[in-house]
Amino acid sequence: MPLRCAVAGLNRGALFVAKLQANPECEVIAVCDPRAEKLAEHPDAQGFEDFDTMLADAEPDLVAVVTPGPLHAPQSIAALNAGAHVLVETPNVYSEDEAREIVRIARERGLKYMLAEDYVYMGWCERLRSLVDDGALGEIIGGMAEYTHDCRPVRPLSAATEEHAQSWRFTNLPPLAYSSHTLGPLLELMDDRCVSATGLVGGRREVAGVEVFPLEIAVLETEGGRTINLTNGFMLSHPFVWMAALYGTEGSVRVINTDYRDPQALRVLVSTDDEPGWRDWPMEWHARDDGRDHLQVMVDAFVESVVENTPPPFDEARSMDFCLPGVLAHESARQGGRRLDVPLF
Repeated sequence: MPLRCAVAGLNRGALFVAKLQANPECEVIAVCDPRAEKLAEHPDAQGFEDFDTMLADAEPDLVAVVTPGPLHAPQSIAALNAGAHVLVETPNVYSEDEAREIVRIARERGLKYMLAEDYVYMGWCERLRSLVDDGALGEIIGGMAEYTHDCRPVRPLSAATEEHAQSWRFTNLPPLAYSSHTLGPLLELMDDRCVSATGLVGGRREVAGVEVFPLEIAVLETEGGRTINLTNGFMLSHPFVWMAALYGTEGSVRVINTDYRDPQALRVLVSTDDEPGWRDWPMEWHARDDGRDHLQVMVDAFVESVVENTPPPFDEARSMDFCLPGVLAHESARQGGRRLDVPLF
């Protein structure tokens, strides 16, 4: 019998409905969203406005949690407690306590839990993996990344505009909590994990009654003795930039994207001791060598782990490796830059 799947959150979640339906092992039997008009877009699935009611009535085997960020951990915990495997969007947790609770329940219940970190499945990361594995950069000694873009249009316009005031991207999106799109690929390419996090914040202030962290910087120490620097900012005047770099003993690489909607808006620069000086490595952002859609590859990999009862590509521990260091770096920034240990699950 196919897996009975449910998807919560029908903005980006609509993509997950399509990817799950495209997998022959799955049937999307339920969708959840507080907006009736969004539920109506999926007439073949049972629609629920309340998440807990969906869990109780639909009894799904697998739940994709694609709701606003602050709901990800509570809903993941509820789904795991209901006996469902969980595929969850980033940020998957907002605190160390949430991370510990998710890891505990997933292990006690023997359920699969995975952060849907899709950047690792994109074509550029696949090709960088071959560069690293071939030894072209020598030993990787560190990394750096930046993820900044202007999210100010979602800020509250006034106390009377409830829709804007409720926007989680304004009220509850610490920049470093949204770190997995940069940290995840770097850790995968390094085959490493973080053991400490130190953070600093620039421009911290209150806007419309909300504490805002426009720009945050993290310094992360890894188990392998490397350092990773992350810069994240969303409430500032800065067009979209995503950048990641690896530093090696025999070469370095730098990847930059200035428009996530344009598959051609990517530049990859490589320098090695054999060919010193930056040179372009033409490639697209999403396109993989196997021609498959990167989101479909990610969803299929998780479904396979459930069906075959094998570890998912990123289990509950690895999923925390990708996001929790950023969360702790944000907490460090709130505390004035105190170094915090990252638990290794």
